[in-house]
Parts: sequence; C-alpha cells; structure tokens
Amino acid sequence: MAAVAVTIAEPAAVDGDAGSYLDELIAESAPTVADLRPPEAMVAVELVGPHLRLAGEIGLGRFGRLTDRLNHHEGALLVNAATVLRRNGTPTRVKTRSIWMNLGEVTIVGEATSQGASSPDLRIPKEARLLVVVTPGHTLTGNVYIPIGAELGHFVESVDPSFIPMTDVRTRSLADRRVVGRYDFALVNRRHIVAATEAPEGMVTDRRVL
Repeated sequence: MAAVAVTIAEPAAVDGDAGSYLDELIAESAPTVADLRPPEAMVAVELVGPHLRLAGEIGLGRFGRLTDRLNHHEGALLVNAATVLRRNGTPTRVKTRSIWMNLGEVTIVGEATSQGASSPDLRIPKEARLLVVVTPGHTLTGNVYIPIGAELGHFVESVDPSFIPMTDVRTRSLADRRVVGRYDFALVNRRHIVAATEAPEGMVTDRRVL
C-alpha cells in the first residue's frame, strides 16, 4: 500500500491573549452586536482582566447604579451582547449573546461611554483624592472619594467594597506600555491592587498615565 503524505497546517500567529486565540475559532460569518442585544436596557461596559478583555452590557437588576450591582453580586456575572477584545482593545470576531464572567478575575469594569456615566455616592459629603494604583496587569490613576476629613489609608486598607468606584481613570498595560485606556467612570477590583499611593502634587502629568 502506497504511503499517504499528511500535511499539518501551522497555526496562525496570535499575540498571546485570549481574544486572539478565540478569534481563530470563529467562522467567517459572525453575528453583529445588534443581533445579540437583549430587549431590556443595559449599561455598556468594558471588563478588563489579566487574561481576558471584553465589551458588553450589564443589567442593573434591582439596583440603580453599576457600583451597587457589582458590590452586591455573588458568583459569575452575566454579560450580554458581548464582544471579546484583544489586549489592545480592538474587537475580535468572537461575539456572543451572553457570557458569564468570574468577577474575581476582573481588574477593571469601565463604563464604555461618558454619556450617562455613573458617579460616586455623594450623599455623605466627600472629597476627591487622586490615587496611583498598581495591579498585576496595569498601572492606573484616578480619583477616589472619601468622607471629608477621613484618612485615605483607612480607605485603602479596608476590604469593602470589593469594587472601588473611581472617576477620570487612566490605565496603562504592564505587558505593553503602548496599550492605554481611559474611562470617565470605572470600578477597580480591590483584591487586584498590589500597591496604591496618593499622587503628590506634580507627580502625575496631565496625561495621568504612568
């Protein structure tokens, strides 16, 4: 019997993040985000973690704010009309009607648009403090809000809430310093904070990304 030659195609090159690997599995025809969007109103967000970044929509349920929704949620979080992104934020062809995300693996939840963006709870008089934060995958700066006269150290040392609301957030990837992001409002996973310090006057430039 004659031998049969078998050729194994080399896999296409990818840049090492989950988005690129998943994109290789998708057929040429992919659904649009409009096809995947549920009928009820959602908050458009980006979720960024050490290994996966995606854009989608989160329902607020019985809560009026994204902050309360995340900080009172247990278990995996349902994200609707989701698009998996590459590390630099460009969309892949991977789109799904719904995907469950483990919030413990999410570093940043940023509102995708400035229109209608959430704001910190200011029912108690608070003041803004500019914080510099290091996580396993990013450096970031942003304003946190603490009661007037309170110690910033007590706020940073606390274990609650799990997700810290911040405004004017600027991020830079440690894996690739060219990858930067900006969110008018975002929530940062407290458990992912490796180090944090208040930015002394003049330490952070107008670009607000270290």
